[in-house]
Amino acid sequence: MYEQAPLRMGPASIVVVTATAVLGVAIVYNALFAQGPARQGNAQLAGLSSDAAARVDVEAPSGAQTIQLKYDPVAEDTQRELQSAGFYKGTIDGVVGRHTRDAISAYQKANGLDVTGTPSQELIEHIRYTRQIAEASLFTGSVDPAPDAEQRARVRRVQTALSELAYYQGEISGEMQRPTQLAIRQFEREHGLPETGAVTEALVAQLARISGDTETDTP
Repeated sequence: MYEQAPLRMGPASIVVVTATAVLGVAIVYNALFAQGPARQGNAQLAGLSSDAAARVDVEAPSGAQTIQLKYDPVAEDTQRELQSAGFYKGTIDGVVGRHTRDAISAYQKANGLDVTGTPSQELIEHIRYTRQIAEASLFTGSVDPAPDAEQRARVRRVQTALSELAYYQGEISGEMQRPTQLAIRQFEREHGLPETGAVTEALVAQLARISGDTETDTP
């Protein structure tokens, strides 16, 4: 029998074994102790990123306005009364839009009121009262509220001429109602005629000159 020779390692082998042992210890330590704080740090970082994203503030453009469509029963009644008076031709929806404000302003201007473009109960009452007065009796110097066929035909010709000149937007009915009177007054005011709101010879002659329609002046 031979005696087993003692195991001898050279310097290189010793270095390899030592390095392997140190690496193993480092792996075990990292698994047991280092991963916890790392996970917590990552979780905190992730939470910070998420929280920061949730709190992003967006600056609105300069002069931006918030548009809200809000139903208002007063606005609805105002639209209805303005439509009856011939000032509003939009949808009766109770929403104060540009057409509603323009119609209110036009009525206020035509009746010598403060131009606000805002619906109100006072405005509604004013429109109703004015319409009742106009239906009961016409302006001084206006034609008879129940004209004969010849007079109605003349009123229709005046309404047609005013409509072609964009002064009148109502129905060509031959009846002297408030929208027709307001259109006549506006035309008279802009053409240097006395404001009567009635079908006068001066009005008919001026309409005939502007429109070039001699038939307008035909009784």
